[in-house]
Amino acid sequence: MKLFPIMLFFSLLFGHPGDRTYPVAAVDPKNTRDYPGGRGENQLIIYTPAYGKMSSGTNQWGMEAVVKQNVVISVGGNNSRIHEGEFILSGHGNAKEFLLRNVKIGAKVFFTDTTVTVSFDRESFRVYVSMRKGSLEEKFKRMQPQFNDSERTVLRKALDSLEVFSDSATFVSTTALDSLDYVQELHMMNELEYRLTASPAAEGRGVRYAPVEKNSDKISAFVKHIADAGFNMLFLETVRLGQTIYPGFIAKQQKDFVGFDPLRSFLEEGEKFGIEVHVVIHPFLIGVIGENGDSAISPVYSQNPEWQVVNRSGERVSKSEPGNLFLNPAHPEVRDFAASIIKEIRTNYPDLSGIHLADVRYPVSVPLEESADYSETSRKIFKEQTGIDPLEIDPAANPEQWNAWQLWREQIITNFMKRIRWENPEVLLSADIFPDIEESQKTTMQNWAEWTNNGFVNVISPVIHSEQAESINEAAGKIRLIIGESLPMYIELAASDQRTHIQLLQQIERCREVRSAGIIFSSVSDLSDEQLRLLRIGPFRNSAQPPTEIKMNTKQ
Repeated sequence: MKLFPIMLFFSLLFGHPGDRTYPVAAVDPKNTRDYPGGRGENQLIIYTPAYGKMSSGTNQWGMEAVVKQNVVISVGGNNSRIHEGEFILSGHGNAKEFLLRNVKIGAKVFFTDTTVTVSFDRESFRVYVSMRKGSLEEKFKRMQPQFNDSERTVLRKALDSLEVFSDSATFVSTTALDSLDYVQELHMMNELEYRLTASPAAEGRGVRYAPVEKNSDKISAFVKHIADAGFNMLFLETVRLGQTIYPGFIAKQQKDFVGFDPLRSFLEEGEKFGIEVHVVIHPFLIGVIGENGDSAISPVYSQNPEWQVVNRSGERVSKSEPGNLFLNPAHPEVRDFAASIIKEIRTNYPDLSGIHLADVRYPVSVPLEESADYSETSRKIFKEQTGIDPLEIDPAANPEQWNAWQLWREQIITNFMKRIRWENPEVLLSADIFPDIEESQKTTMQNWAEWTNNGFVNVISPVIHSEQAESINEAAGKIRLIIGESLPMYIELAASDQRTHIQLLQQIERCREVRSAGIIFSSVSDLSDEQLRLLRIGPFRNSAQPPTEIKMNTKQ
């Protein structure tokens, strides 16, 4: 009996076999005031029906697993529902990592008041395959109308081939264990999940990319690479940290591209391979101070100290966004600089598909000492208009003054978006946003609801970087209540956040469920060759047309 392939597969998919333990911080915690659901930093909490609430009440910074009859029946998400006969494992920080490494569907879980024990043996694996096969059968029934007879026959045979692993008697047989196709058959579960996914004919499939290619041949090879993977939109980092990839007259060109125009080449190759090219511009994020000497500070920042953001503590480097440096959106010359670059691009490259504005906001301004901007320019302008020095406002003692200061900064950002729209009415304009409108307004002064309601953008792109697919439904649902059904939405995902290929697929499917016009991956480098292959045989297997017929609804 050759067990090595099986043990190898276990180690790759489920970690090393055997029991794993972790200390339990609390069972049904009583103090839920300090942390949502009573789950603190690095803690593993267990919730049972005795908790007395319908759900755990936790936030998105951890992960949870649902256990029934001491067997894990689902993994992922937060604020999980608590049902009779079940309990919830909920971890943050180190405890979250423990759950990610050791807790899979089918794993056995036992706990005491002080310790949780997780094991995954051959029977656990049989349960895992059986449950997975059941979900694939349901998906097959649901998706059958989208396949032709030949495709249905192939998929049916592939599903039937999993029977050997879900039947306990066959699973322990010598024949099954000795099969040379053992590992391949198990990989088929992932392939089947992808192949049983819809591939619509109209959908934006985009990826963000910071170019490194220094000649047209390499650019052609890259554009062909993403086209072959099923993408139809490229969001090209064009103006970042105050420098451009193209030769211009307003900002300095990145030194790696001097003597070459990569933007022109990307536009030409995009036309050749059917890829829309949207230029990405960061008008206010201007530099990064790295911990290991990998700082990147724009000359624009260094040469214009009066343009720099200053927080309430008098510092210029953000701690809430470690290392990030921003230009002050309230400074008129900063806004003029950004607007002139956008005009230059639009004028010199009229064949671009769109302009995507990134980080149109203040740096994250919580806690209070990180609040921005308190430069001499901002203080002077606000005091001239209101008679109040914002640095002297006590939010607790003078909430009305603080609210006026918040709204003033918010209007600075909104007026900038309004200006860009009016100066570039013929351009398809998109922008990334913080998906929670209340958090966005409170922490970054980004009132994207006003942008959408007044037609300042044609598309919004909520940045939803999460391990949990449920986050997409929740965030998109709230956004739709604000923007309505007519404004297109491209949801930005981070492949680096997904621990498994199935998590990535679930997020794509959720984007479609909430009627997102497109999907943007935050970085092409985060997508492995295997992920690209699975996308191509699954959700991207059919070519799709991006939603080019987007109404220009500029309101003046």
